[in-house]
Amino acid sequence: MSQIEFSKHIQCSIRSWKNTLSESEALLQAAVTSSTDWLLILDEEGLGRLDNEIQHVLLNPPPTPLPLGPRGVWLSHNTSCISPSDSPRKASYLVPPFVMPVSLASHAGEHARSWPAFGAYLSSLDIWGGGIVLSRSSQTKQDMNWCTLKEQQPVLEMLRSGIDSDSLFDEWTSSSDIASDEILLDDTPMIFGIVLLDVNDLKLFAPVACRLERSGHTLHIALYQHEETQRSPESRFLEHHLCTLSYRVLSAHESPATWLNEAEENPGIIITFSETTESFEGCSSARVIRIPRADLEHSSWMGALTSHEWQEWNVPEVTLTIITKDRPQSLSRLLGSISEARIFAGITVVCLCIIAIIHGGLLTAIAESWFPHSNNSYGVLLEDDVELSPLFYAWIKMALLRYRYGPNRGKIPQMFGISLYQPKNLELDVAGRRPFNASHILLSAGAHPFTPYLSQIPCSWGAVYFPEHWMEFHDYLTTRFSEEVFNLTQVVVPNVRSNQWKMSWKKYFIELVYLRGYVMLYPNFPQYVSLSTNHLEVGSHVKIRSKEKRESFSVPLMKLTGGSDGRGVALLDLPRGSLPDWTSLPILNLTGAPVTLHMLYETGIVRQVELGLHGGSARDG
Repeated sequence: MSQIEFSKHIQCSIRSWKNTLSESEALLQAAVTSSTDWLLILDEEGLGRLDNEIQHVLLNPPPTPLPLGPRGVWLSHNTSCISPSDSPRKASYLVPPFVMPVSLASHAGEHARSWPAFGAYLSSLDIWGGGIVLSRSSQTKQDMNWCTLKEQQPVLEMLRSGIDSDSLFDEWTSSSDIASDEILLDDTPMIFGIVLLDVNDLKLFAPVACRLERSGHTLHIALYQHEETQRSPESRFLEHHLCTLSYRVLSAHESPATWLNEAEENPGIIITFSETTESFEGCSSARVIRIPRADLEHSSWMGALTSHEWQEWNVPEVTLTIITKDRPQSLSRLLGSISEARIFAGITVVCLCIIAIIHGGLLTAIAESWFPHSNNSYGVLLEDDVELSPLFYAWIKMALLRYRYGPNRGKIPQMFGISLYQPKNLELDVAGRRPFNASHILLSAGAHPFTPYLSQIPCSWGAVYFPEHWMEFHDYLTTRFSEEVFNLTQVVVPNVRSNQWKMSWKKYFIELVYLRGYVMLYPNFPQYVSLSTNHLEVGSHVKIRSKEKRESFSVPLMKLTGGSDGRGVALLDLPRGSLPDWTSLPILNLTGAPVTLHMLYETGIVRQVELGLHGGSARDG
């Protein structure tokens, strides 16, 4: 811009870009406050790569009701980027840079979630479509480097298959417009007893306590620590920016259990610190939850739990399984990240099973590394080149309680696990690995850009696997390798790259989820922030470890310091500040295209019939 001559001085306004907004939303929200008649929408390259002819039109636009620009896309069954020609061409949507009347942005609202969505909105207002691609002289050199349809391939698959994004949006039943402090339908008001050591502990736990109170729960709060001169209990108040909490400072001769038993209503849940020896005798009907004092500072995510989920806190049993062979430095890094993690005294089974990969290979090592002993037993599978976020267990606990317990207990048989990793690539396209951004796909399908989503792809770089599905995987492997139904070379999943993976456990798990219509929960935080990352080190499946390849798989880990203060991404940076209801989760298939659970199930059934497979599954109980 600085190289362009203007007749007047330019007036600039700088606005912050909220990380929850897409590029189109951020630009158009800023644009609606403009006092000019025209808007020039630019990307990070500005006008620098455009010829003088195009620059002149963008800076001196002719009267037109639609956006004008040099770069457009036509959406059809043969979707393509529009090449320059000697006459203007209709486009489904434009991508920056382009110029348009400011009036087009004033009512865009939710239609601005992506450039394709904005184009569809404009098409509904004008029969000419979502924009006009400017003509160019025949001497102009064609530059199509801007065209990134490859990254949009999943969206285009959705269009080609005839799936309407509105129908997907309706089926997913997005509820992001509900206020974040509204009581969840299954959140029955309860009485909570909160027993902490001192007022500093209460300050750290206040975000959780305040959210519980806002959700309609009754809180009885007591602190142990008192002044030496205190002879009797005292009632006090803590002024927190989220709420005012009433608490009681116990006297030297008063126990928390006695105080709670004397209350008019006995608590159903007692939250205390794990260092206390208090047994809470007489409170036998209450669920006692013990949290280490050191973890209170990082407990704000607990405020999103419902009363049903609090009651099930102690039920899930999580086992960590590490697969390793000859990478001691990698193993040391992984163990270090586990030791630094906040576990919230929630892992009831701590079993780090270090499995040496022997002649059976990685498939055998993974399959035999863990076996559930009950339907409350969960396995976290970790290869040694993985590193974990200090909040990895919080994500696991929050997701397990939401989708496996409470009102959802036994009602979601299609979900087979929880990924800790957020992928930047899709590996299963037969044409090869391609870039992947879930937010772009979800926006185009009408969902919130940073909602967690469901995918058929099993994650091998840090994930929780559910007991019923892991046992079914064992049964499937037995059947598959016995060749009783079909031979080992039989292609089970059509048109996926995993068919080329000779002895990969993921190949066979992909076959299982395809046949059954199963899905895994994936995180989807801004900037690919994840609960695990992969360092892609040389091993069984990685022979060359280039810098470019490492960067394409490495993702930033969520830090303890994340939060609304702008220091990073936090665990509750979710729609409504909580994990969505199961029915609101978007769904992607093996190649990243938006689908519905019914479509996955029907596809699997058809393939089972084709292959002559019969029998039960996790969905049968």
